[in-house]
Amino acid sequence: MKIKLFFVSIFVLSATLLAFAIYGSSDIEYVGSVTVVRDGATLNIDDIESLESGDTVKTKDESFIKIKGDDVYYYVPENSSVLVRDKISIVSGVLYKAVKPFKSLDDFIEYDETFNLYADPYPLSTGSFASIYIAHEGELDIVKSTLNEPNWPITEFYEIDSNIEKLNVYRSVGAMHISWQRKTIPLKISMNTSEDIAIDVAIALECATTPLPERPKKISGVNKKMVTILGDKEKSQAERALLHGTIYTNFSETNYVTSPYIIPTTGRETSLYGAFRGYTSKYARFHEGYDLANVTGTPIYAANNGMVRISRELFVRGNCVVIDHGHGIYSSYFHMSELIAKEGTYVKKGDLIGLIGTTGMSTGPHLHWEMRAGNITFNPLTVLDKTLAFNKKDLVEIR
Repeated sequence: MKIKLFFVSIFVLSATLLAFAIYGSSDIEYVGSVTVVRDGATLNIDDIESLESGDTVKTKDESFIKIKGDDVYYYVPENSSVLVRDKISIVSGVLYKAVKPFKSLDDFIEYDETFNLYADPYPLSTGSFASIYIAHEGELDIVKSTLNEPNWPITEFYEIDSNIEKLNVYRSVGAMHISWQRKTIPLKISMNTSEDIAIDVAIALECATTPLPERPKKISGVNKKMVTILGDKEKSQAERALLHGTIYTNFSETNYVTSPYIIPTTGRETSLYGAFRGYTSKYARFHEGYDLANVTGTPIYAANNGMVRISRELFVRGNCVVIDHGHGIYSSYFHMSELIAKEGTYVKKGDLIGLIGTTGMSTGPHLHWEMRAGNITFNPLTVLDKTLAFNKKDLVEIR
């Protein structure tokens, strides 16, 4: 029995050693200041003989490291950190995984300079529209991208014209909901290059928050029609399923927008995006659109080019037009007295699409203009000056 236990102990000890000592000094090449966090202590990589399972490797400014694995070469650029296991994974910054090694670490450093990310605006802002751009000299296949939460993806990345020779640019648009009260928003992207290199990105984007409005203490202006509409949950849920389950979640690869958006009608500003709207004592929500009141019959125009996905009477939103501008951007126009745009047709910016009215859940004639990106609403006014073109002068480099 003692002999058996002895051999078992030797086996466990050997397995433990193999589990920890994964990458020896011959597997590692680096320049600059690289540190290793092990069991809560920060060590200089010069002072350790190997990387162990559970280590976190961190690079600083002008620091780069190459780690050779069994079937892949890991390259970590400056200001990044990775977690060491049998496979190395990204913690923050950027991680490259190559099937074949670069000729030298200097060659990798030059290659890293060909990959950049940009944002507009930056810092991000709650309630605002935002664009993320990936620029690389090689072709990219963006496998997955998420903003804020794993289950809340930003719209897909699509290749756009860069107007710069030998530079491939991919854009994704998103929105920061008014309820996102966080100083940083995590952005994660996984992609493959035409050179058989996988690139993982994990960046905490700075975000300027807007204080949440107070919940209204007194509900006013609620009429019998609104109470009736709110009481019919079956019809309300069917309408929501149509818009949120079919329309707003559909990402068109075609970008119809070539110039900035316009305000779709004239009138008196009655409610801003993000206000806390009370409809009954039990039903109060953030106002997710921008309201302009005017007399019934006032013309409403398309805010930009796009395909008309919805032009019909809805239960809550009344006579409604929804325009798909491409790449996950939608504009919606509620409570019309008359629908003019036809479903399935293309409209240009400034085309007449309907008339102001007070259909659906409305207290008076007005246009509720709503904008979405990735099925997240944002303040429509924040997109008015956006051309959505790639211009480094107008963008902020975020890595």
